[in-house]
Amino acid sequence: MTILSAVLLLLAPRANAAPAKDQCVICHATQGDSHQAILKSFSNDIHREVGLSCSSCHGGDSSSDDFGKAMSAEAGFVGAPSKAETPKFCGKCHSDPAAMKKYNPSLPVDQVVKYYTSVHGRRLQAGDSKVAVCTNCHTAHAIRPAKDPSSSVYSKNIPRTCGQCHSDAKLMASYKLPADQVAKYAGSVHGKALLEKGDTAAPVCNTCHGNHGAVPPGVENIGHVCGMCHAHNEEFFQAGPMAKAWQKRKFHICATCHNHHDITHPTSDLLSSGSGVCRKCHLADSPQVKAAGAMKARLDEIEGSYKATQAAILAAEEKGLDMAEARDLWDGARMSLFQAKTSVHTFRPEKVAEAAAPGLEATGKARKAADDAVKDFGRRRVELGIATLFLTLLALGLYLKVRDIESEQG
Repeated sequence: MTILSAVLLLLAPRANAAPAKDQCVICHATQGDSHQAILKSFSNDIHREVGLSCSSCHGGDSSSDDFGKAMSAEAGFVGAPSKAETPKFCGKCHSDPAAMKKYNPSLPVDQVVKYYTSVHGRRLQAGDSKVAVCTNCHTAHAIRPAKDPSSSVYSKNIPRTCGQCHSDAKLMASYKLPADQVAKYAGSVHGKALLEKGDTAAPVCNTCHGNHGAVPPGVENIGHVCGMCHAHNEEFFQAGPMAKAWQKRKFHICATCHNHHDITHPTSDLLSSGSGVCRKCHLADSPQVKAAGAMKARLDEIEGSYKATQAAILAAEEKGLDMAEARDLWDGARMSLFQAKTSVHTFRPEKVAEAAAPGLEATGKARKAADDAVKDFGRRRVELGIATLFLTLLALGLYLKVRDIESEQG
């Protein structure tokens, strides 16, 4: 988009718009590149789309081409806010229920209040000008709704937005924080689901840390944070034998085993007696590690049975055999496998075995059905081959007999 087209677009009448000829736009269009870049960005801003103009936020008289009058205190001109002033600057509307009801009744009006409870907000009030404010996350003049893929706060863009600060090694060093959280997240099971598979339901930074009231989850609440999605895991853990020990030692009930930002896809290897997570605290010959080994064995058993059954069903289907019933059994076993994995958080092998039992039974029946169907298919092919050979020999014999008869009659 050229600057001229941006200016024309900004001057075009909008719903609830200010005067068609906005003198702020006309003047700034003649200024340097930075001014023109702002106009270009604002041409696609959600505020402009609902009819707001420069003066809606910055005050002043946008209808006057008199520089002194347009930007006078009498006209209410406030200009660009300082970083410390930004939350309250945006809050003029975003904390006003009447204003938000007019433009977007669904938006909450407590963002600024929440912001001042966050680490960013508290540091800002203490005089730290390096922390993030509204414009660091949402931008200043190119704001789009959160569900818009072009928005800086769209789920797939959140890691990059947060990473503007949290991947800055120099900035993070001043707070004694690591600068690799975003990189770790990108390689995690959550990050791969979002960034590689495009699953926008996958957790991202603000899912766990919150939006405007963002704070790092502590020992006491990280389980509740993870439990928003992994409810049964938290429930099993809290009712299990490890909960009190974890609390006493101030362990993170999830991150102690699964890590923080670099959470990997959990497999039975986590329960390995050699390098599993249980060995962080327990000796190789301890009852806890032995229990982990028993849970791992049962998980490996049902997962192996699940995969073997899948292969058997596919082999049968490749021969054109109807495996609908077997596939239904196999699909049901998937839930049993999931429940068995979740039951690991009880730290009780018998619970894992109990959850795995229906799946093992189902996969056993499904695999037998598939194997029997393939065997029956093979038997029928052999029988068909024998029948075909017999009929061929019979036909050949008849042909030869007929030829002999014709030869004798000739």
